[in-house]
Amino acid sequence: MEKGMYKYDDVVYGEIYLSEEEQEIVQTPQFQRLKKLKQLGHLKFNNGLEHTHNRFNHCIGTFHAAKLMLDALERNTPWLLGNNNKIPLVYRKAVLLAALLHDVGHGPFSHSWEHVAHNYEHEKIGFACVDKIFATIKKTFFPELRENDNYGVCLIKALIQGKINKLSSFSIEVPEKYQFIFEIVSNEHQKIDVDKWDYLKRDHYHLKDICSPDMDFDDVFLQASISQCGKHIQYRYEDYGRIYKLFAARWQFHRKCYLLPNNAILDDILRIAVNETKAKINGVNICEINAENNMAAFLELTDEKVLELIEKHPLSKLLTGQTEFCRLQDNEKLKESGQTKIHIPSVMSYLNCDNFQFSGDPKDKPAVTDETETIEEAISFYTDETKIFYKIDILEPKQ
Repeated sequence: MEKGMYKYDDVVYGEIYLSEEEQEIVQTPQFQRLKKLKQLGHLKFNNGLEHTHNRFNHCIGTFHAAKLMLDALERNTPWLLGNNNKIPLVYRKAVLLAALLHDVGHGPFSHSWEHVAHNYEHEKIGFACVDKIFATIKKTFFPELRENDNYGVCLIKALIQGKINKLSSFSIEVPEKYQFIFEIVSNEHQKIDVDKWDYLKRDHYHLKDICSPDMDFDDVFLQASISQCGKHIQYRYEDYGRIYKLFAARWQFHRKCYLLPNNAILDDILRIAVNETKAKINGVNICEINAENNMAAFLELTDEKVLELIEKHPLSKLLTGQTEFCRLQDNEKLKESGQTKIHIPSVMSYLNCDNFQFSGDPKDKPAVTDETETIEEAISFYTDETKIFYKIDILEPKQ
């Protein structure tokens, strides 16, 4: 290990190394808070170790995945020869730190909080965290990102948001030749990015006894290159089948894990309990807390803290105990007290578009058969002290 490097032992990649500069970011309160946010909200693991699968480890992993992909793009892109096969340092560093910090604005129970706090956008909430982190760490760190009135810091926030059409709101510009960087961390164009690469591999490690799809899609990222114009990332025609596998794995995890009726119902129960409790931290309603308006309260806003604040609500024990879920048959009556919906698009809803850029021979593109379908379900439920009774109604998918 090089001097000044910090090693993290990771369940997916083995050893991950961070520089002294990157390690100082990890040591900030904003980043350390991620250890207290479960990656998959209310999902229970068979081994009971769901607390070890947190946003902290995912962000470290996404940073590593971004480094692997940047290295691959430099290897696989002929026109970079004119720049010593290197992506300019300001863009490379901005991508790496956007990957490291992309989830720093998440609320308690990760995506579950977006069902609780109205219009909560963790990407935008994270902007204030990025600013605070750069105001806290040594001013001599990341000089290439601080130059030109913090150009690189603004670029990190833009990459986290992932919408190049919103770039002007950050008062910066990116030359067309390097706009491909917007398709690495949060790819709004093709929906293939290192965030997805890491969380699918990481979820597979933790959930393989529940869901174990075909995970042969690393080459989608490791064989990618940059288009000649520089605006997009292009994938090999021969990897089209692997692109399908990536989205199929995501579909299966949504169907068998993320959006199980149990989890969807618990999201709604959390919303009800939080809204009826009207709990506060430092005098601010927890649904209104974000990093911009109250950083001190935001740093306290974690899974454990929310459960502590709502523990007197009668529904809270359903979130913390061994809750029994009982599905009722269609002919059984349900005393409804809540309803939630599940929506899972088919894989081809992502692939049937003109957004993808390909390289190589079109004849190498394999034919794929979509084995998924769009799922639309309405779940009605009611609760007693330790049980949740529910029914599922199949809805007609929206066209």
